[in-house]
Amino acid sequence: MRLEIQCEDRIGMVREALDLFIPHGIDMRLVEVDTQRRCIYCGFSDIPFPKLQRLLADIRRLDSVEDVKTVMFTPSEREHNALYTLLEALPDGVVSVDLKGQITMVTQLAADDLGVVITDLLHKPLSLFIKGLNVSKDTWTDPNRGMSKRIRLRGKTLLLETKPIFVTHDDGAKLPAGSVIYLKSQARLDRQTASLKQAPEAENHLEHYFQPSVIKSGAMGRTLLKARAFAHLDAPLLIQGEVGTGKRDLIEALFQYWQQQQGDDETQLRVRSARDLSQADIAQLDNPELTAGWLVIEDIEHLDKQVQLDLVQWLLKQPSMHTSLDAKVRIVSVSSKDEKALGNGEILDRGLYFELASLVLSLPSLRERKADLEGLVQQTLLSQSERYRFSMPSVSKGALAKLALYDWPGNLKELQNVCLQTLLTATNKEWQAEDIHLAEAQETASLRLLDGSLEKTVKQWEADLLRRLYPNFPSTRKLANAVGMSHSAIANKLKEYGINTKTPD
Repeated sequence: MRLEIQCEDRIGMVREALDLFIPHGIDMRLVEVDTQRRCIYCGFSDIPFPKLQRLLADIRRLDSVEDVKTVMFTPSEREHNALYTLLEALPDGVVSVDLKGQITMVTQLAADDLGVVITDLLHKPLSLFIKGLNVSKDTWTDPNRGMSKRIRLRGKTLLLETKPIFVTHDDGAKLPAGSVIYLKSQARLDRQTASLKQAPEAENHLEHYFQPSVIKSGAMGRTLLKARAFAHLDAPLLIQGEVGTGKRDLIEALFQYWQQQQGDDETQLRVRSARDLSQADIAQLDNPELTAGWLVIEDIEHLDKQVQLDLVQWLLKQPSMHTSLDAKVRIVSVSSKDEKALGNGEILDRGLYFELASLVLSLPSLRERKADLEGLVQQTLLSQSERYRFSMPSVSKGALAKLALYDWPGNLKELQNVCLQTLLTATNKEWQAEDIHLAEAQETASLRLLDGSLEKTVKQWEADLLRRLYPNFPSTRKLANAVGMSHSAIANKLKEYGINTKTPD
């Protein structure tokens, strides 16, 4: 339990307040004074409510006390937890030591690097867990010396860097209090660098927002070509695609590209759900104080009927021919429904649909992006490994083949889910096919003997398998490498089974 006592700042105030706890038999665990807020904070174990009422009444009767109330935590407790949360979010492990090199604080990532649980690390010498780390007090406290050295921990090479901690005295002098130590690994540094390089010059080249390995397919290439052409206009844009195809990512990339071309960093990207959009929101679009930018309406088919009528009226009032540099607000609508379902007048006013569909951008499903699958898997694993602080796994040919044969009804979102689940459960460094669990959403053909011949049955199964694999590995050499056969053997089989190797992509 915590009490906040607001009072005047005078000599003896703290003692008078604390003396009141003695008759009530309360064991004080925490006392904190905040002179800026003019508050005294007291912490102790929970007590019965009647006893608390009597204590609060006694405190209020003290001279100079303005108010007293219970609080969840003290300012220092909040600051300590905020700092610890911040340190836990850092990509490097952090350890704090006192002037004797005793560990006073350690993050989970640093504990993982040291291979010891946090409770067993606290108040122990850091040198006990890092062999060869013999550091004097002068090293911990000298701001000019610091330290940076390579160390080996549990078979991994880490970079250890230190920074002294100082506490400012009342007279302004800075007194040494210990050091903060960073444990940096090459693997984590590489992942951070890769993340920073993911979208170089995305503002000037839309396709640079995406890694080259995830836009190899002709379907995605055509989508980005249209997106770049549509970016410079202010006409309403309808972005359509199945659930999980990455519509939000494309919108953010497109807005970033458009914003740079416009040369105005003050424009905003506002995203609203159609379910939450009201008539007042539509009326607000004419507000001269509204910041220019894009209004993205997600799940446009769920707009209220009256809101649909107001929106179509607002769109009809807009000038029909000008560039995005002149527009105040551009409407970008998003839906997982196809154009036929949106335009038949059953779920969306037909007049509104044809206004919103001035420009239509359809995102391909993952089934249409066969050539992008391997790159998407690598990109997803890179991001998840960095976020959850796992080693980046490799993916075997068998695992890639299993992923390639799946239909992915949930598209990119399902792929991300599968990768995360496998990352958390697979213990080996290289994923095998059996490590990956996929929903049995596909209809598998029942195996039956063809014309009473095992040879014919096997050949038919092999032909079907190669026909499905080829779009994912669109060359005889790639396919041969994926299935572990020679280039000539695969070329002969493709020719024998009449599999067309000239894809439109």
